[in-house]
Amino acid sequence: MLETAVAAARAAGRILREHYAQPHQVRSKGLRNLVTEADVLAQDEIIAHIRARFPRHQIFTEEASQVLGSDAEHRWFIDPLDGTTNYARGIPYFCVSIAMERRGDLVAGVVYDPLGERLFQAEAGSGAWLNGERIRVSATERLIDAVLDLGWARGQAARRVTVRVAQALGPQIGTARTMGAAALGMAAVAAGWEDIFYHPELSPWDMAAGAVLIREAGGEITGLRGEPWNVFSGVCLASNGRLHAAALREIMPALEC
Repeated sequence: MLETAVAAARAAGRILREHYAQPHQVRSKGLRNLVTEADVLAQDEIIAHIRARFPRHQIFTEEASQVLGSDAEHRWFIDPLDGTTNYARGIPYFCVSIAMERRGDLVAGVVYDPLGERLFQAEAGSGAWLNGERIRVSATERLIDAVLDLGWARGQAARRVTVRVAQALGPQIGTARTMGAAALGMAAVAAGWEDIFYHPELSPWDMAAGAVLIREAGGEITGLRGEPWNVFSGVCLASNGRLHAAALREIMPALEC
């Protein structure tokens, strides 16, 4: 499974690199939601790789109108281009994200940054890795020392929640970043570069691979109120684990406003 995900991510990444500096065909799918020709080409490449090995497996992917495949015990979650707005605007921060779930458990995840040639990968029980080197979450223990990756939702209601959370956490943390690619943000927590990742509005393909990385790197992931997380939760609070309870204490009152 992991080998297939890695091969598919690298192949899709080559497409994204080839098209990155070219003029893009950009269209809107909804409020603050773009798609380019590269999204579709990369998606087709990933699907072809998966179907060549596992023709019946289900595939959930951002640019398809329906779930593909009939085998619901084996499900793939694909974001062929996470960070489309960055890509379309020439901001060099985007990735391919692929995860695989078996009988309800996420078992493999790959996040590939094709410009930086950074390949994050994890398999359940085998740790998280970046370009062949083991990665682990940070040892940060105080919010005042923490780097927060703050996700900006597309929807108006969820964005207002993000503003309130930023107001609540802002005075308590060291600093914040908003990078515009959820899977890379979660990978940054897994690698120990950032300490907390927050996002109030995500799809399964945005989070699935990053969740495998964070768990295998020793981190924690829940819903925004500390409830158990799953790939269809639609929200994500991920951390190095040490800061999770403290982050929740600051976030939860902001959610009730």
